[in-house]
Amino acid sequence: MIFDEYLTQAELQRWILETDIAWGRIEPSLALAQPELLDQVRDAALIESYFPVYTTRMIRALWDDLDATAVFSIQLYESYKHFYVLNRYLEIVKYRPIPETELVEIRRRQLDAAIEDGDGELTRYMVSEHFAAYFFLRLSRQAREPVLAEIAAFIAKDEFRHTQFAFDLLDQRIKRDGARRDVILRAASGFKHLGADVVATVPVSEKNDLPAILTLNRRIRRLCGVSLAEFAREGMHGTV
Repeated sequence: MIFDEYLTQAELQRWILETDIAWGRIEPSLALAQPELLDQVRDAALIESYFPVYTTRMIRALWDDLDATAVFSIQLYESYKHFYVLNRYLEIVKYRPIPETELVEIRRRQLDAAIEDGDGELTRYMVSEHFAAYFFLRLSRQAREPVLAEIAAFIAKDEFRHTQFAFDLLDQRIKRDGARRDVILRAASGFKHLGADVVATVPVSEKNDLPAILTLNRRIRRLCGVSLAEFAREGMHGTV
């Protein structure tokens, strides 16, 4: 089972809130000198706060896939942990910490949303986590405040692992039904970041991030046998 390996990796890579993050060494003046980064941290925190609603929706859509539902149970824990850590950081540096009322309003807006196709949404999730991983990796390198850089590096590792588990689940589903390749390619080519459900502007590593795009293209090729560029260029809809 995919869950066996994923659980092992999650346990080996787990970072602990109170022992691995040097909360007492945060330097607010350094953090506040980069307000544009803190705005992105806040938006990223809001996106991570959305996962209790989103994950339960995904579990309903994939209810008969035991690996998927089991792995998403860990993903939910880790994503909400990301929200908690990022918001705690904002509270410490006193930069627009997120109140409960704002979180409740985000959930209210999404209550009636539905997932029509589990494979298509799982593809959307994989691509969203892929770009989130590159965002946090970039943040870890650009943040001048060292504790924020450390937090971002921890989260980036989690996001890369989330991307891989979504890839593994999709690969497993393709092996059961090869016709799902077209669904996955369509979903990836028409991708809309799930963070767009939450914030007006999704934090990205950089506009038109070439390394992230090329890596995604290679990932889709490994998964489907066709890259997104080839799929779009050759008009392969319905032929893979």
